[in-house]
Amino acid sequence: MRHYTRIGGLFMLLFAQPLTTICRMHADQVTVTDDGQVTVTFERTPILMPEPLDRIIIEHMNRRGQASYASRNSRWLFPGGIPGNHLATENIRGQLVDHGIKPYNSRKAALFQLAAEIPTPILAELLGISTTTAVRWAELSSRNWNAYIAQR
Repeated sequence: MRHYTRIGGLFMLLFAQPLTTICRMHADQVTVTDDGQVTVTFERTPILMPEPLDRIIIEHMNRRGQASYASRNSRWLFPGGIPGNHLATENIRGQLVDHGIKPYNSRKAALFQLAAEIPTPILAELLGISTTTAVRWAELSSRNWNAYIAQR
């Protein structure tokens, strides 16, 4: 599986990011510290990447733009085949489907799981979704975070 497919799939499965958002990510949304820690900012809050995803991202960042048609200086995290453009969503989606992963259903399952584990205000901030959407997912997962909100 290609690095961009693996990373895109993990961003979708772990952080419930839509493939369209993933493909449009800029390289500056990824930060690698001197000690090798990797953070990704999907909306406003940087999220520390777990092992081995952090290594895969570093490898991708080092290999980005090695193809003759893509520029290493591209602002896109996933440069496309046409100079200046990002990778098409279908590139990642098609490869995930070929590996038995259904992106739409998988992202919804990830949102469901995250909504059951993370308070809605934090979920909304981390994932870049509205608070209303986070509340709806929490309700679907039978988790009520009202007590947390009142204490915050």
